[in-house]
Amino acid sequence: MRRSCLLGPMVAIPISSRAQAITDSITLAISARASEMKAAGQDVISLGAGEPDFSTPPDVAEAGIEAIRSGKTRYTPARGLPEVRAAAVHWFKTQFGLEYSKENIMTTAGAKPALVMAMMALVNKGDRVLLPAPYWPSYPEMVRLADGEPIDLPALPENNFICSAEQIDQAVAEHGAKGIVINFPNNPSGAVPSREEVAAIVDSAARNNLWIISDEIYAQLIYDGLEHVSPASIPGGQERVLIVNGATKSHSMTGWRVGFLAGPEEIVDAAGRIQSQAIGNPCTISQNAVMKVCYQDDPAEVRRRLKSFDERRQYLMRTINEIDGLSLNLPKGAFYALVDVRKICQQRGIDDVAFAEKLLVDGLVATVPGSAFAIPGFIRLSYAASMQDLEGAIERIDRFVQA
Repeated sequence: MRRSCLLGPMVAIPISSRAQAITDSITLAISARASEMKAAGQDVISLGAGEPDFSTPPDVAEAGIEAIRSGKTRYTPARGLPEVRAAAVHWFKTQFGLEYSKENIMTTAGAKPALVMAMMALVNKGDRVLLPAPYWPSYPEMVRLADGEPIDLPALPENNFICSAEQIDQAVAEHGAKGIVINFPNNPSGAVPSREEVAAIVDSAARNNLWIISDEIYAQLIYDGLEHVSPASIPGGQERVLIVNGATKSHSMTGWRVGFLAGPEEIVDAAGRIQSQAIGNPCTISQNAVMKVCYQDDPAEVRRRLKSFDERRQYLMRTINEIDGLSLNLPKGAFYALVDVRKICQQRGIDDVAFAEKLLVDGLVATVPGSAFAIPGFIRLSYAASMQDLEGAIERIDRFVQA
């Protein structure tokens, strides 16, 4: 009998070495695992993904709706609508004190594509890129995607997880790196460096002729009256810094997929050419929505959210440090708590990956192991969750640890 097969005979099509070198996002994988367990009827509390529990502000959402109603649903220039880039110029100036022109900014489909476009524009085959730990797990994969080689700089808990100029100098001398990726406020530690610490990083980059990609997506989420200092604001920094920023986290626009890349015109232009071939242009509707954010000179909505995040931060700081074997240094920004579980791991003869796995299976709390962020012996909790979920999670973690 003749066999029917719509796809024809099976053929072994080889997968590229580039694709084979890339791993899945561990945070998305953990969130998917938690969702599967929930779907199976298990009462899992997920503190894995960094997604605020707030909705997009109504006026921002309405701007997107109005774009649809008025027919603003067609292609835009690859680097984004000129009026949106002009709005971003205003936003960078009023919110962060950074002077740019439209030619220095492109609109992207979120912070992650902005990072990828930046890597593609800067990294040549074999270039080594420094990644101060702890870092977002996607950074090394993005470097590899651009045919570069990621180089870890060890995490420094004793220095509040902020890399030193000496570390950078030594790593450049050892590895011949071409660039460095920094992220402050930091995911996963919540670290916020002082102006002096940022200046030291920029000075080292200048000495060693490094470019800097600065992931500042959490720049508006800072506590205790501290300030966000972009390396582009440091003398000698703007000409070597590419900034990734947007309203994804501050205004709960994770699903809108819109963000900004800002930096030297020739590099942004190169990234724009890459974007034109990779995705065409960012979502037209989302661009019109984020323009509303850019002209909000009085960020009352951000302050309201920050107040709620701060209450959750203080709650975790108080309760986690009451659990024997766990410790937490107070995060200064973002909405993550990097919890030290090294004592318990040593007592039980397990690592942080096994700790997070057991906590999910036995304790029904989803977290991310620190090894994913190049800091083994820790777990990351996201407090971009409701207080009710946090209270339930702490009760379960306490029972799990004491069991």
